[in-house]
Amino acid sequence: MDRPIVELRDFIDATIGSARRTRTLMTILVVACVLAFAGFLNSLPNSWMLQRIQVAADPGSPYVAGKLGVEATLDDPRYQDLHGALVRSYIDNAMSIDVPFFGVAFDINDLGLLGGISFVTILVLMRFSLRTEISSLRLAFKAAAQDAQGDTQQLERFYDLLAAQQVFTLPHIGVEPIGWVARRPWLLRVMPKLTCFLPLAVYSLVAVNDYQSQSIANAISPLHTRVLLIYTGVLWGIIGVLSTWCYRRLTEIDRIWDEYWARIQAGTL
Repeated sequence: MDRPIVELRDFIDATIGSARRTRTLMTILVVACVLAFAGFLNSLPNSWMLQRIQVAADPGSPYVAGKLGVEATLDDPRYQDLHGALVRSYIDNAMSIDVPFFGVAFDINDLGLLGGISFVTILVLMRFSLRTEISSLRLAFKAAAQDAQGDTQQLERFYDLLAAQQVFTLPHIGVEPIGWVARRPWLLRVMPKLTCFLPLAVYSLVAVNDYQSQSIANAISPLHTRVLLIYTGVLWGIIGVLSTWCYRRLTEIDRIWDEYWARIQAGTL
């Protein structure tokens, strides 16, 4: 007998694949947030790196003595090497940010522009991925209901099989004969969804820092500073809208799972 053009397994694979793409994008989003947050911390006027340089400016400080093992003077070559290394490290890490994998670096003042564009791009891709995941999930349950032909137990087995593949979604799962029910703590259910707002939180810190330090930036380039503040505000608004959009789609996925769980329990296909 010829294989049907579309089988139920095809819908399962499509649903699992779409969920996997969403998880990958969420991971990329978290990595981008960590990199942007690290650049933000290094740019602060009270960062650890800058404070080390300020303390090391005094060769007789306990910090210098602890590093060299002896008290030093301004003419001591060991002190000069230590102080020079600290300054070079600050310039290399606080004035610019190295982008992993691509092998390029950009000025710390462009963190608002490049970080904002990165967040917007990832969130847009994530929104499309969530749309596909929602569509695949509904189509899979529709196909399973048609294939079950009124058999509630068969639909429940399909539900359990698909639920076992989930990572960031916590569907209802239980084994009635032994009375076991998987716990669904509120915190675990909400944590993946809050990931959508990580870019907004990190970019808010970057934006506030840009506005507070604009006097320093004006000393370098007033025109560049005005342009920076404008696109920072625009990107902040776009990131907020996209973050909220993705959050709502993630909650919709939970509603779909709850909907079909209720239908299975009620025996209405």
